[in-house]
Amino acid sequence: MIGLALSGGGSRAMAFHLGCLRALNDFGLLDRIRVLSTISGGSVIGAYWAYTPEKDFDKFDAEMRAVLRGGMQLKIGLQMMRPMRAMRAGGNTALAVVDAIAPRVGVPISLPRFETRTDAFKEVLRRRLFGDLRMCANRRSDIDVVIGACELRTGTAFRFGNAKAGSWRYGEMLDWNVHVAFAVAASAAYPLFLPALDRRLRFRKGDKDDEHRVALTDGGVYDNLGVQVLEPGRDRAYSLHSYNCDYLIVCNAGVGASLTRLLPLNFGPRVSRSFEIVHRRVQDSAMNRLHQLKRSGAIKGFAMPYLGQADDALPWKPADLVPRGEVIRYPTDFSAMSDAWIAKLSLRGEQLTRTLVELYLPALL
Repeated sequence: MIGLALSGGGSRAMAFHLGCLRALNDFGLLDRIRVLSTISGGSVIGAYWAYTPEKDFDKFDAEMRAVLRGGMQLKIGLQMMRPMRAMRAGGNTALAVVDAIAPRVGVPISLPRFETRTDAFKEVLRRRLFGDLRMCANRRSDIDVVIGACELRTGTAFRFGNAKAGSWRYGEMLDWNVHVAFAVAASAAYPLFLPALDRRLRFRKGDKDDEHRVALTDGGVYDNLGVQVLEPGRDRAYSLHSYNCDYLIVCNAGVGASLTRLLPLNFGPRVSRSFEIVHRRVQDSAMNRLHQLKRSGAIKGFAMPYLGQADDALPWKPADLVPRGEVIRYPTDFSAMSDAWIAKLSLRGEQLTRTLVELYLPALL
């Protein structure tokens, strides 16, 4: 069994993963993937690949490039300018004020939100990519799909799959067959820019059914690589999605340790930099687990094409390798991307995937 993970990282991740998928397709490995686990930007491209089985790779590649060129920020803004959404956005501001004041007077409440920018994002995804497809829809080679989000109230992973959804804390969602656009929007709702999706959902845990109010945000908050569900030996009593993969391919659009150009002292840069550090530490832990799984024989092998890979640490470098330093500062927002940047980010993904799969997974070729 081969498992593929596509990490978070917004539009930067989408372009990088496009190159990774291109290399895997050229190797003849894409049709052999049995389970796909995605996070954030990886969920956008991964879900589109999985849920468009009628498209050959060249057509998929061209359409994903068009999505990157068009971006999503402007489309989200246009959705929010619609009169009803604009009114509801104003209502959310008022509700936020009430929520801030209420605990100070001894009334700890959190009022339900109206539609937010993340709902507008979901609508953009529905119109541009997924239509009314639901999680149970036909997929390439009947691949299993797991789209990862994070539930903020419990601080746990919340995952949508093609056969079930939920979290270990709440149990299994009763109405699990949600729209793909909803699952992807929840997975990619980066907290600094997109509010959590506020929903009341029904769950079954053991023999008990309950309704819970959940706050779903970017899956990268919990597991930015999306690799946890692919690791063998997970306890099914605590995990709705468990797979015993023999080989893992983990495409990582993170940038690794880097020195910021300016001191991050103001609120926005300070919080953003803090997120980057937490993500990097979690990813370092996941990388260590992969090496331990390989050493113990729990998996036969893995490869990790890593955008932030130090070029000098590669076992060998293609002559025309896109240097790390040229790509790591590209932002993760969903703004429009130029053809030059699409080419650069995707080529690095393709080059690293070819190099590392040939070296570390020769048995699959």
